[in-house]
Amino acid sequence: MAKVMLEVDRITVRRGMDVVFTDCTLGLQSGQSAALVGPNGSGKSTLLEACAGLLTIEQGEIRHGAAPVVRPDGARRASPLLHGLTLQRNGAMGSETVEEHLRTAMSSVGRHTDLQPWLERFNLDHRRHDLIAHLSEGQARKVAVLAGLLPAFVAPSPGLVLLDEPTTGLDAKARAQTLSWMGDLCQRGHALLVSSHLDEVVDACSHTFDLASLQLKEAAPRAVEPATTPTSMSVTTEPLAKESGTQFGRRQHFRTQAWLSTNGVAALLTLGVLLVLGDIGARISGSQTLALVLAPAAAAGLVGEAMASLGREERCEDWRLALGLGTAHGTPMIAALGAGFTALAGIALTGSVDIVWVTAGAGLSAVVAWAMGVLQRSVRRLARPQAVFVGLFTPVLLLPYALLVDWLAR
Repeated sequence: MAKVMLEVDRITVRRGMDVVFTDCTLGLQSGQSAALVGPNGSGKSTLLEACAGLLTIEQGEIRHGAAPVVRPDGARRASPLLHGLTLQRNGAMGSETVEEHLRTAMSSVGRHTDLQPWLERFNLDHRRHDLIAHLSEGQARKVAVLAGLLPAFVAPSPGLVLLDEPTTGLDAKARAQTLSWMGDLCQRGHALLVSSHLDEVVDACSHTFDLASLQLKEAAPRAVEPATTPTSMSVTTEPLAKESGTQFGRRQHFRTQAWLSTNGVAALLTLGVLLVLGDIGARISGSQTLALVLAPAAAAGLVGEAMASLGREERCEDWRLALGLGTAHGTPMIAALGAGFTALAGIALTGSVDIVWVTAGAGLSAVVAWAMGVLQRSVRRLARPQAVFVGLFTPVLLLPYALLVDWLAR
């Protein structure tokens, strides 16, 4: 008996003031592929992203297998079956290499395989170690498609694959190869939900779901031309630990130097102001001295988490969230900045380094940066997230700074 992979149970989704669709019901079993069809603006991407857990719903429930993953009360849980996702945006930071991004995608299912034959089929083998920012738009899209398909090929059991316009921007050979791989995944027992306006993609699916009528209809998938599409490959897999948000964030912070150009510069400027004040230690109280020593650490945290901004690039953070890969952050580096600048400020103002103050500075910068990151990410689903001045909330974060100074000064 075929296993139910996706159940969309009478959901209503709203974007802004508009209801995109209401009372939408859809079910997919293993081995089935459904193409979402409808004119531009009908809600194809909206439904697919809701199924990925990236959008809130106003009523109903979305289940992956028997597990509810999205509910109208805002509750969301990691999907046990989502084995691949390609969004309209590519979901990759420009500072990632092709190999790094594909290994990150496969780490979501805990397995990996040799990338060489897959890259060769997409004519990307010579770009394996290149940064994604250095690729053409078509090449970057090929990487996004591979990142959506490879996890399903290496997964230990069948699951659900969500693809939004997977062949858009690809050349004819790459489109044919993509369709061939989609058919291969269905034969392996995976379920595919695909959004596309191209007839060749719709014709390759076993079902269609019309966004106008909200009806799922069985179709006769078009046979893949063997002359233009290479045969499917056998896959040999090996274990691969899931990449955490800390690992990813640390690698990207070091590569882009975002922690220095944002948090580090803020702390450095604050330390510079303290140095301009000169020798004021004899003219202020001990608690005031402590407050000044910790000021660079507080400034390092108040500028926020650079990964929250970088994660909006090509919707990388949304892609990682849907696959359960964790939120990317650079907390260890920001804590190190807080410790280092607290030590420098201590030397400048008191002529010594207090290990307790240094430890407090590390914790202060990390906690404040984390809180700012939460504020930055809280607006990412707005139509214009950059228009929301998150900095207006920063005075609230001066409270832990004041409480810490008061506690240490006792």
